[in-house]
Amino acid sequence: MTHLQIRALGKLQLQHDELVVSSFPTHHVEELLGYLLLFPRVKHSRLKLIDLLWPDCSEEQGRGRLNTAVWRLRKLFDDLHFACDDFLFTSRDWISLAPPPSVQIDFVTFEVCERQARAETDLARQEQWLSQAVALYQGEFCEGIYADWCLLERERLARLHLRLLGELMFSAMQQGAFETAVELGQHILQIDPLREEVHRALMHCYHALGLYAQAMRQFHHCTNLLQAELRIMPLPETITLFSQIAAEQSAGLRQNQGSAGQQAAELQQAVADLQLASERVNHLLVKLNL
Repeated sequence: MTHLQIRALGKLQLQHDELVVSSFPTHHVEELLGYLLLFPRVKHSRLKLIDLLWPDCSEEQGRGRLNTAVWRLRKLFDDLHFACDDFLFTSRDWISLAPPPSVQIDFVTFEVCERQARAETDLARQEQWLSQAVALYQGEFCEGIYADWCLLERERLARLHLRLLGELMFSAMQQGAFETAVELGQHILQIDPLREEVHRALMHCYHALGLYAQAMRQFHHCTNLLQAELRIMPLPETITLFSQIAAEQSAGLRQNQGSAGQQAAELQQAVADLQLASERVNHLLVKLNL
């Protein structure tokens, strides 16, 4: 038995069997579906929906446009060979969408997985739920729709997604899976480059992997971003971690003074990175004290 699948994390898309709808006859039809999906099992006043979709038109014009949008929405489900008689309900005064349990909606499942992770006491199963939730997040909620109701939900789900990524990163670090933690941290910073706690966590991971130069470069990158975007210095705990890693690197260099070839070159490069980062920190501190 096949089920209707609705994807709203990313561009809104419907799929039933091998049939897929990823484009809509009008933007208003797409927005209407997105709104009804976000607020299911609610009898939405037609006047409210008209004001939401066509705020500047008269009630008579709005009713006609809404009727057309609903008709087009029904036709989309017909094109998918999916009967929506017990899915989309209408009357003269209201419209309601009531998806049965068999309809799979990605952002709904995303939050179900998040709640299951919160309720789980076994760490391995908790991580599985978190991983399932993160895998479902294929893009921002209803990409291409910019109504206020959509922007608010988009921001909320995006923040939740980042939090789940952070929890997976922390879990990987606790288990000593530092390569996995690095991948997750890099993913987080692609989305939000100014998360200093993630830069610091990456420094920890690189240090644990013995990648001292990479840890110091991460600090340097974090410092530049914070100064350029926010005009602030890293937190004291970030600077302290940098100092600890730099001290270990310097000690290692002293122990390997007799080394030659590639190892010596790598160590010299690490020292150069350290000097550049230290000079940058001192320069920024002086500027902030002016």
